[in-house]
Amino acid sequence: MKNIFRKAQPGSPPADSTTGLHPIRALQISSMIDIAIETWRLHDRLKKMQIAAGREDPSIAFSVDKIQHVLKDIGIETRDYTGQPYTEGMSLDVLTFDYPIGEKPAQRIVQETISPAIYFDGKLEKMAQVIVGKVGDQTDGKKHN
Repeated sequence: MKNIFRKAQPGSPPADSTTGLHPIRALQISSMIDIAIETWRLHDRLKKMQIAAGREDPSIAFSVDKIQHVLKDIGIETRDYTGQPYTEGMSLDVLTFDYPIGEKPAQRIVQETISPAIYFDGKLEKMAQVIVGKVGDQTDGKKHN
């Protein structure tokens, strides 16, 4: 596993006086991937709850956005493919194709992202898990309930 932070060496200063950065213990990239995925899920569930309630809570949305911004600052990005065209060879873990077996639609779309893709410094670390359907279905680009 790759460390994205390095542990401070014994006797090292508590912070860099020019940057104000403090050394922290080593974290595995897998831990940061888990945080990014759960933050994405929290954001997704928050949107659904706000739609169901018919109102928004900007303070909660701000907090989730802030966490996502901090993750991005350290190089962790999530990508949701819902609504995007699907073609063979994409780096996606397709859990199911939501159309009849044997049918090969000419145009397909990611109907739902179950788990987002996670990138660290622009490199794919974890593929998105998705459900693919055909373009023109009623669920185009909409998440299943």
